[in-house]
Amino acid sequence: MLAVNVVSESALTVAGHGVHSAYLEQVTMLRRVAEVTVNLPRRADVQHAHTVGPYAAGLLMAGRRRIVTAHLTADSVVGSLRAHRHWKCAFTRYLRAFYNGADTVLAVSSAVRAELRDMGVERPIRVVPNTVDVAAIRANADSSEESRKRLGVPQGRFMVVGVGQVQPRKGIAAFVECARALPDVLFRWVGGVIFGPLADHRAEMHRLMRDAPPNLLFTGPLPRSAVLSHVAAADLFFLPALQENCPMAVLEAAALRKPILLRALPQYEDQFGDACLYGDDLDFPALIDRLSSDRGLLTRLSLRAGELAAKFDSKANVERLLDIYNAV
Repeated sequence: MLAVNVVSESALTVAGHGVHSAYLEQVTMLRRVAEVTVNLPRRADVQHAHTVGPYAAGLLMAGRRRIVTAHLTADSVVGSLRAHRHWKCAFTRYLRAFYNGADTVLAVSSAVRAELRDMGVERPIRVVPNTVDVAAIRANADSSEESRKRLGVPQGRFMVVGVGQVQPRKGIAAFVECARALPDVLFRWVGGVIFGPLADHRAEMHRLMRDAPPNLLFTGPLPRSAVLSHVAAADLFFLPALQENCPMAVLEAAALRKPILLRALPQYEDQFGDACLYGDDLDFPALIDRLSSDRGLLTRLSLRAGELAAKFDSKANVERLLDIYNAV
């Protein structure tokens, strides 16, 4: 059986973000078909890294076959980490060198593949999106009614849920403004500021949370099971992020068949097609207001979300990953 060591420094440092969730999903998926270890400094048939720090770089050298999933691009730091203007160029050079040290790079979307090529990555690049175990998510999540009761959501109130770090890149300001424009709708943002002093516009993010309207709750960082409970309780999943690659939160919402509203980013059309509803800062409030009363549209979006989840189901993609390992 193939021996795969899956590497993610998020297991050793800061969790609570999409890269860590993607790493956990892959470990669970691979354990069905391979001998899997995590973050071990020993030689393996395949070293598969999800992060780009020095520990991951060291472990890559211990693999007969070296695979990196490119969750990060140069643009990922904009609106995420402070002072990025001063070190983005150096970070780009580092990423280029890191990815060129792999045998094969897995881009989580076609847009990421294009950006990697623009950055100067010369290694073979395969597009392999993030995946979720749809059956496991559905089995482990309570029903919408049970989740709403546990979370104290008033019966009959329309609730919008967003998930992610509290940072400018996630479109937090737009989320807050929607809540302010729609006082009869409940809003919850699941996540917090997890990088401390390194977080971009940290003071502004804390001010937005402090001054949020009464119909908006910021939960702070939560375990993944609690995150899924909030998503299960939602009538609508809403992510107004300004930049994303292949957001795990969207895939998890799709697995729970939640109607999904996203910012109209070009890469989403390739990834998600018409399974989601798209908008921008100007029309987000009107779209949410419409969805709160149009049950027919909500039902159609829910069905499309379920179909989208099937495309990103880990069980349907594990053989593809094994084929890549064996082809290196």
